[in-house]
Amino acid sequence: MKQRTVDIFKAMMAAMAEGYGVTPEQIKSCFAVSEPMETKLNSAIQDSSDFLQRITIMPVTDRKGQAVRVNVSQPLAKRTNVSNKDRAATDMSGPDGAEYVCKLTEFDVAMGYDLLDAWARFPDFAQRYMTAVYRRIALDRMMIGFHGTSAAAETNSTTNSNLEDVNIGWLKLLETHAAENFYKESTEGTGKITIGAAGDYKNLDQLTYGIYNMIPTANRSGGEVAIVGRQLVANDMGKALAKHAQTPTEKGQVMVLDKAYGGLPAIVVPGFPDKGLLVTDTENLHLYYQESGMRRQTKDNPRRNRVEDFISSNEAYMLGDFSGAAAIDASNVEFKES
Repeated sequence: MKQRTVDIFKAMMAAMAEGYGVTPEQIKSCFAVSEPMETKLNSAIQDSSDFLQRITIMPVTDRKGQAVRVNVSQPLAKRTNVSNKDRAATDMSGPDGAEYVCKLTEFDVAMGYDLLDAWARFPDFAQRYMTAVYRRIALDRMMIGFHGTSAAAETNSTTNSNLEDVNIGWLKLLETHAAENFYKESTEGTGKITIGAAGDYKNLDQLTYGIYNMIPTANRSGGEVAIVGRQLVANDMGKALAKHAQTPTEKGQVMVLDKAYGGLPAIVVPGFPDKGLLVTDTENLHLYYQESGMRRQTKDNPRRNRVEDFISSNEAYMLGDFSGAAAIDASNVEFKES
């Protein structure tokens, strides 16, 4: 590193130590992040993503437990004849019985000396660095939520490029715990969901309405949206653009479509399966991190000519109400125009 870079790096380490309430030497060894700073870091990650701001992210005390309900997902209205029995309160936890398990997740970053030297010209180097890390962690969390199918003891990013083996995400949880709300085939025995003039669904609008109707009326919040894969949108918009000049608008990382599908607002989200479709209130998508579970270590590694920043957190994905979501198996979608 150039001397200017060394000085800036030392200043950044000192600032980090002050922020975390530890000594500069502790920064170089693995330390537990305090709860206030842990909350602040997770809030910064959430703020870096328009989509993560729409879902439910909260700390949990235990590494394993029941879904944390933030709303009442079943009707409360009733009447009791108290002359012969007591009034019974409706349990907010619901009958799902699914448990979350927080899994250790590593978000480690290495920066070579050449890159550090290039970044050191910016006076707000530390802020630029952390902003880039926060954005990447946010994107990773979304990819895991949409693609995660398992939590391997050791992950393999080569064979699981969409982070399928980091944790069990929302779509897999829905398939496992509410299979009736995870649509796999439009004609029994074909293993396919066909869309198009010759398909079982003539267009995306019809498919979305069908998926929405899989959610019982009592489990609808009124805030449902259709999260739509880019390839489904491209196929539909290719027709719609020619006729109606539909133009999607970008809001941060979320693309909000001018066209509603199935009578629902439609959005396109980074990391979502290209042929996927998920209908739910985004607040129904939960991401938990275990309190006091975050660890960090930042150190200079001259043997590799780089600085290494090790960040880890215990995390879990869950749905607040399985009956309040419905989705399709993206891998089974097939366009059929003739």
